[in-house]
Amino acid sequence: MPDRIATTRPENRRGMSRGERRSERRNRSDARKKRKRYIYVAIASSVALLFIVSLLVPGGSGRQTSDNARLNTGGPVEILKDLGREHIDIGDGGGPYLTTPATSGNHYGVTAPSDNLPFGSPARWGQYQVPLGDEVQIHNLEHGGIILNYNCPEGCLELVEQLQSVIPGQGAQFILAPYPDMATRIAITSWRHIDQMDEFDADRLNAFIDAYLDRAPESIPGNLF
Repeated sequence: MPDRIATTRPENRRGMSRGERRSERRNRSDARKKRKRYIYVAIASSVALLFIVSLLVPGGSGRQTSDNARLNTGGPVEILKDLGREHIDIGDGGGPYLTTPATSGNHYGVTAPSDNLPFGSPARWGQYQVPLGDEVQIHNLEHGGIILNYNCPEGCLELVEQLQSVIPGQGAQFILAPYPDMATRIAITSWRHIDQMDEFDADRLNAFIDAYLDRAPESIPGNLF
């Protein structure tokens, strides 16, 4: 009698015809596809549910609907009174404001650059050689930005370089500009927060940035408008 041929076929498949084996493979393949479809549907449903919840919960979506959704009421400096977020026409004064520079209040709406408003509103993030009016700055702060203003009529290249050193990355959500009408040499602002100083203090400036960057009514992380 010839020797029996060894097989690695599972016990439950031994003795099955070729057609039966094909049918079993099809059944197992169909079962795997059904499991995958179930997993995909479950994942898609979870994502949809999280998205819906994000729209209902304050702070859950990119552009906030609540004034206080992302606001940091603590941090290294006191929070100032909210003067509102009303839009005004170009040329209309938005003050009086609580501080100089301002941190909230009436400001220009979305406006493209023009002869009357060279940098538009909000202004593009970056460094400027001329002052930006409060009515523009407030719009940038409303979007979660940080503004570093400096006042040194005699010129201050070293100070400007120092201020540049605390601005991270490519400078998205930061503005550096002169502001000749303030009482101190340096002022850093965010929505409803200000810290003023006469000497450069990197630790103090960085603490302000860590506490208040992207913490405003219409914060748009990484906004590059």
